[in-house]
Amino acid sequence: MSKIVLGTRGSKLALAQAEKVLRELKNADYEVEIRIIKTPGDIMKDKPLHEFLGMGAFVRVIDESLDDGDIDVAVHSMKDVPSKIKGVIAAVLERESPCDAFVTRDGSDIENLKDYAIVGTSSLRRIAQLKMYRSDFKIEHLRGNVDTRLRKLNNGQYDAILLAEAGLIRMRMTERVKYQALDPHVFVPSANQGIIAVETRKDEEELVSFMNHEKTFIEAMVEREVIKELGIGCAIPAGVYAKLDGKIELICEILSHDGRDSVRVEEVLNQKTAIEEALEVARTIREIGGDLIATG
Repeated sequence: MSKIVLGTRGSKLALAQAEKVLRELKNADYEVEIRIIKTPGDIMKDKPLHEFLGMGAFVRVIDESLDDGDIDVAVHSMKDVPSKIKGVIAAVLERESPCDAFVTRDGSDIENLKDYAIVGTSSLRRIAQLKMYRSDFKIEHLRGNVDTRLRKLNNGQYDAILLAEAGLIRMRMTERVKYQALDPHVFVPSANQGIIAVETRKDEEELVSFMNHEKTFIEAMVEREVIKELGIGCAIPAGVYAKLDGKIELICEILSHDGRDSVRVEEVLNQKTAIEEALEVARTIREIGGDLIATG
């Protein structure tokens, strides 16, 4: 039996994601050790993610540990993984939900929540989309793990908060948290939201490739190709969502920070030529929305 050292962040959500990969590895007769790695994004919890420079706030240290040989496999939320990493995304697990969850104390949906409600999020995309949809909302900074965010909501610091629905699913909170899953065609999610990525060193993909979910992998690569071609990170409010159902439905949206301006392209892609067509979508977005990208 081979032993694999699996690197992950230490939050409850990150560990829940790592456990899903661990089960897959154990079912394949590997012995697995989980190693928790602290990242800048975990340590500096009050700093908005778009203010971190360089490689993703939740990825760089884990990526370096993999490259150095301290771990054999890294588990990430794929939406946090930048386009350039030292290793390779060797597998993704089946996408659970791409949607944002609009969470309130009383179960109010986004249309009926009171005027001038205080909504917590630090995602520039979510802020811009909220301002575009409900300009009366007062948006306030909110970071921390899922438990911390929910506690601040329940303590009355916010009237609503935005989370990824996939996180609530993975932490088995969907029955005890009152939320509305926002339509991804209206609130276009971040590229790769809801996807767990498994990274290995190059030429070691066979360690985990058996667990790759092909449909999710295709959706993930199409979304990543758009972001890569646009050359944008979390400092630009952007939503990119691909859904494979025979053909691939692709939505790409870039917004101004105040939500007043946006450009959006929707296309149906052929699965065999999806990457090339996704590049064309990205180039179209750049042509018609270059000012929004440049001022991000």
